[in-house]
Amino acid sequence: MIRWLTEDWKLKMVSLALAAGLWYYAIGEESIEVTRTVPLVIQLKNEKMSVLRTSVNQVQVTLAAPRALLSDMASEQIQAVHEIGNEAKTAGDYSFRLEPREIKLPGPQIRVTNIMPEVVGVTLDELIVQKIKIQPNFVGEPAVGYKVRENEIQLDPNAVLMEGPKGQFEKLDAVKTEAIDLVGRLRPLRRTVGLIVPPNTKPLSETLVDIYIPIVEESDEKKFENIPVKVLRPSQKDQKIELNPPLISFVLKGSRRQLETFTPEKVLAYVDISGFEPGEHDLPVQLVLPENVTLKDAAPLIVKAVIKK
Repeated sequence: MIRWLTEDWKLKMVSLALAAGLWYYAIGEESIEVTRTVPLVIQLKNEKMSVLRTSVNQVQVTLAAPRALLSDMASEQIQAVHEIGNEAKTAGDYSFRLEPREIKLPGPQIRVTNIMPEVVGVTLDELIVQKIKIQPNFVGEPAVGYKVRENEIQLDPNAVLMEGPKGQFEKLDAVKTEAIDLVGRLRPLRRTVGLIVPPNTKPLSETLVDIYIPIVEESDEKKFENIPVKVLRPSQKDQKIELNPPLISFVLKGSRRQLETFTPEKVLAYVDISGFEPGEHDLPVQLVLPENVTLKDAAPLIVKAVIKK
């Protein structure tokens, strides 16, 4: 047995190498079929017409090719391209059958064996140019107690010139910007963003938008009733002070966040009688308030102070 293995061993090694090479060659030449989903591109020769909609945007293509070319058959390398000639002169519905020659392939050794769907429907419309307003595309909400002041948003430009099917523009109120994240925002911000271009249309003017978004604290109003008025008195101890009225009511406005936690017990209302002689005096009430909170009414609160010896 050992003698058989060692006899003419060089010839046996060459035979083994040839056999392996033939096996790999056979495997490489073996034809296989794969199915890919590829984009459908429709081209129009008539420059006055445009594609409004299609029954499908992608087609399934079955391909046959040697196994060695399997890595060349990625979907992004394959495309279905159909051209509609000048015979399409009016708006309406058309249909066509995709042919294997209309499938753009990465190599001549790859063959198309099947296309699904066999028939594609398309709706054509008159091609027009129209000015469309731009709409900010906000994602999320600012921090609790803050809001976007909608009437102060600034867009530059605030509209875009677009070309596309007439029927599509009839339903298109605005073109949205790319997403702008507002989650947890406390302050105004400025961004430069692109546009989300609707299908079957193309912009003819600037597509980058400079946008200013004013974010402010939410405002509110809150009524406070029967708040006692305190007296800031001088050092004399022989004076008696009477206030009329001793209790006041008023409405505060300002930051909702501040007003929610500002209770009547926290209100400090007082009058300062320093320097006043005995008698009757109309004095303004002073209020100690949180930041960004003020009286709703511009007129000051007045009480009558009677100072007696």
